[in-house]
Amino acid sequence: MPLLLYTYIATEILAPFFASFLIINAILFLGRLVPLLNVIFDFGVGSGDFLRLCAYMLPKLMMFSIPMASMTAVIVAVSRMVNDNEIMALKATGIGLVRLLPPLIVIALSTSMLTYFSAVTLIPQGTLAMKTLFLQMAKEKIDKGVQAGQFSEGLSNVVLYIDAVDQQTRQWQGVYVSDMRHGDTPLTIVAKTGSLTAQPENMLITLTLADGTLHRANENITQTIRFDSYRINLPIKTPTEIAGTSITEVGKNGMNQDQLLEQAATHGPKSPIGLSMLIEYHTRMALPVGGFILTLLGLPLAMLAKPGRRPLGVPLGLLLFVIYYILFTAGRASAESGNLPVVVGMWLSNVLIALFTIMLTRQVASETTPLFVTRLSGPVLALLARLPGIKSGEKQP
Repeated sequence: MPLLLYTYIATEILAPFFASFLIINAILFLGRLVPLLNVIFDFGVGSGDFLRLCAYMLPKLMMFSIPMASMTAVIVAVSRMVNDNEIMALKATGIGLVRLLPPLIVIALSTSMLTYFSAVTLIPQGTLAMKTLFLQMAKEKIDKGVQAGQFSEGLSNVVLYIDAVDQQTRQWQGVYVSDMRHGDTPLTIVAKTGSLTAQPENMLITLTLADGTLHRANENITQTIRFDSYRINLPIKTPTEIAGTSITEVGKNGMNQDQLLEQAATHGPKSPIGLSMLIEYHTRMALPVGGFILTLLGLPLAMLAKPGRRPLGVPLGLLLFVIYYILFTAGRASAESGNLPVVVGMWLSNVLIALFTIMLTRQVASETTPLFVTRLSGPVLALLARLPGIKSGEKQP
């Protein structure tokens, strides 16, 4: 009986979980689409590269969408069981709230592990892959924008001119470069050949010149240097951010957990950089644990529903979800400002929401109506009654 019951409950939860996951990710992605459109138009991104960029951005969204989808799925599934009197039937057979916890614990653990994997593995890999793709697109744009016999001014304070381009190797022939980034000492470079290369490890686009001369003038002094090979790191004039995230610097988003701890130890845990690394390290662990707690919180919230009435679990769940992230953000801000130790600031919200979950679960298990539900039920039901459909207190068909 328990195995059959647990399988049934898990099956009921999975369907709304995947639906909620898709909807929440779509909403979150729309919020990051506007800056992404700038990159699409500036670089002429094709459909394939666009899908790759979306895939690289997804792990960051999953940090928030998975916990929210998991909590919503539990509330929706159990609220349906309450409304169809299935929970009442289970109680009549002696199966209470505590007996329903095992399948929820398995689902909560699975979703929290998926969130943790996304945070510590997929986010760093996706960040590096997105920056590498950006550099490759920037290189291709510069390479295609340089036309033989024309001056190219697509780069900030750098002017390029080439005599010809080898269509097979894309190597430039007869290269002229005017580098005015040094203010009063501009550089003029003339080379026989040149080519562009991208360096993902350094997040740079480099112009490699061969067999040429470099001319530098400073007031009344001129200098000429002959070289066999010379490299110039080109400035990227096109967008350097996607959705508020730098794509020309690796940063902490591209580091794994061990690298974050190494950087924190190198710069010192009290330094701004070291503190930022430690906060990122604990963020990637605290949010998955918070998702686990919120998923379990969905069960007592759903059990507050009454047959034939609009369920309170969904609006209360959304409210508590927002409250959790407000507490998490406040704790993070306190840790960043030094008002709280990093561990305390980053984990305080999880401790508070865990205590609240335990308290609410015990009250619902003993069929005691929590005080906050009594005070909130009136305004919430009044708000729900304004929505189209079934009114509070009416029986559902």
